[in-house]
Amino acid sequence: MLNQKTLLLLLVFLILQPVIDVLTTASLMIFNVNITVGVIVRVLYMAAILVLLLKLAFSSRLARKYVLYLIGLAVVIGINIAVNMNLKDPYFLFKELKFYNKVIYFPILFLGFNMLYLQMKKNRSPFMEKTTIYFLYSSLIISAVFIVSFLTGTSLSNYSHTKVGFSGWFFAGNEIGAIMAIILPITVVYAIEKTESIKTSYYWIPFVLLSVSMLFLGTKVGYGGIVIVLAAACISLLIIYLAKERTKKTRANMLMAIFLLAALALSTPFTPVFNNMYAHANALGIEVQKEKPQVEVQETPQEDGEEIIEEEQKVTEAQIQNLVFSSREKYLADFKQDFMDAPVLQKLFGTGFAGNYEMPLPGKEPKMIEMDFYDIFFSLGIVGFLYFIAPFVYYVIRFLVYFVARIKETFTIPYVMYGVGFILAAGIGATAGHVLTAPAVSIYVAAIMSMLMVHGHIVDED
Repeated sequence: MLNQKTLLLLLVFLILQPVIDVLTTASLMIFNVNITVGVIVRVLYMAAILVLLLKLAFSSRLARKYVLYLIGLAVVIGINIAVNMNLKDPYFLFKELKFYNKVIYFPILFLGFNMLYLQMKKNRSPFMEKTTIYFLYSSLIISAVFIVSFLTGTSLSNYSHTKVGFSGWFFAGNEIGAIMAIILPITVVYAIEKTESIKTSYYWIPFVLLSVSMLFLGTKVGYGGIVIVLAAACISLLIIYLAKERTKKTRANMLMAIFLLAALALSTPFTPVFNNMYAHANALGIEVQKEKPQVEVQETPQEDGEEIIEEEQKVTEAQIQNLVFSSREKYLADFKQDFMDAPVLQKLFGTGFAGNYEMPLPGKEPKMIEMDFYDIFFSLGIVGFLYFIAPFVYYVIRFLVYFVARIKETFTIPYVMYGVGFILAAGIGATAGHVLTAPAVSIYVAAIMSMLMVHGHIVDED
């Protein structure tokens, strides 16, 4: 059994994530270096988790299984590299390795956190409570960075053209947006557990601060994340109130969630994302007016006496997809075609980073789709993708069966809101990317999944 201080130190790393990201921004913008603080620190942390797994493998059968799985994943990626070195022209080995370093980060941390939480469980440590607090501290640091940078006028812009949005002192706007959406429901767990009445509703302040910061981003992910989390909180609290606990505490939290959802609805027209949706629609040629004008039907007489009545503008399916996916659907179509045209070996073991790219023009780089599940599928191929995703699907299905089978016990705020965090991670990864292939984000997803699996006895020693 590992020392409790060592286990907590590995978990405390969650708090440091926003600090590391700010230092990464400084590395890129001030010192202009390619190997940033974030890359170095996160690679070292991944190495520490691997050492933990290897050390536990001497005494734990489960840890040995995890190590064997990771060895198998290394073999799959090795085959991928060997295949593509012979089939792809050009082939940029450094870019391929850099991409796969991001891909393997999530499975290593997920399996490592499983063993980390199991050890804490053996030590009778309240690991769910500690995880909630560490996520809360991380959210407070992010909120402070956003608010201070905005007030001082030093915030980075999240967009370069007609859209409005700010990313604080965080260089990757998409990644920080995903992080904020994923940890937002955990701030709700803290708020609901601490709030006993309307008088103590100030425990919702961390949630409010993070929500305001998410609105600063001006992204659909940020706004949608707030809506989903508040809606989930309202519905779950209502169910608990009607079926379980008709207490003042539940009633106070339910009123707070409803109030905040109403406040969001009223403030929506003044948010950056509201302006950005109009800007995006207009860029696609969809004429949208914020105020409904008086409709006049113009009639133009023809020589034969017939009249032409101007038809209302029709929005095409392609325009709707572009509004939702922000051009990712175009890259997806290209990747699908490239995959269909690829040799059998590439279909089985993947086309690697960015597919079968051509020699890029000066100043341009090979580009991913930025939809994580598609990116991993095309990069690793049919065999590689199935191998990569197998343990996660296995554990998620087992947890869902456990949750539904014991719904009276499991339908609690911590389980529901941690579950919402996982669902948001999967949804953002599937539509906007920068989750499973971004170490800064995937560490939070790994912690959420592992905490649920260990707490729900899904992951346990044989």
